[in-house]
Amino acid sequence: RMVETLRREGFAPEVVEAMLEEPGRLRLGGEEKVLTVLFSDLEGFTSQCERLPPREMVEILGAYYDRMTERIFARGGTLKEYVGDELLAFFGAPLEQDDHAARACAAALDMRERRRALNAEWAAAGRPALRARTGINTGPMLVGNLGSTYRFAYGVLGDQVNLGSRLEGLNREYGTEILVGEGTALAAGPAFLFREVDLVRARGKAQAVRVHELLARAGDGLQEGRRKALATYAAALPAYRARRWGEALALFEEALAAWP
Repeated sequence: RMVETLRREGFAPEVVEAMLEEPGRLRLGGEEKVLTVLFSDLEGFTSQCERLPPREMVEILGAYYDRMTERIFARGGTLKEYVGDELLAFFGAPLEQDDHAARACAAALDMRERRRALNAEWAAAGRPALRARTGINTGPMLVGNLGSTYRFAYGVLGDQVNLGSRLEGLNREYGTEILVGEGTALAAGPAFLFREVDLVRARGKAQAVRVHELLARAGDGLQEGRRKALATYAAALPAYRARRWGEALALFEEALAAWP
């Protein structure tokens, strides 16, 4: 019965086995740990599916979640929940993972690749193309069985979790697909290619946080135009922040021309 409960709560098979060996982890309560959280939301899914019968809409969502969850489990992540067309996962607990930020970034890129393959597969059937916004953030958060004596609910709470959710929503503003916090970009390191996007002050917070777009794995080949655009954009950003408007504008336009 406990095995079924853990699987239902979103744990990968190897995590279930490890937790059964240490049942103390299942006690009610939590602890503060530095972890990485991942939020992913389907963009415009409800409006896209308005013309479909409810049953087909549920089938599409179920098939999508199956494939995305497989990618999360493959990177050792824990699925917290599905809420409508959004999923929440985290990395680094209940099993210790020193590379949890890199695992989350790899999972997000895997999910993007799988989503593109799924869109190509479904196009022939006339199903709508799926596009998602993803937010990833690394920092201290409360993790553990945060439910009650009546219901086991292993999950995460805290400001850094909330920031991950806000980053997911910020993709709308920047026209991006995957945004990560500075802690994630630093912890994931040079194995991934990031583009600094902006300094953002979350509502209710005094200090701004640096936001990055996750583009690819460092070893992935990028088209020459995109590489040039990224280098030019990186030069434009400090000019913009120093209010050297003419220089910044010229560089931004050059980046845009290189990668429209």
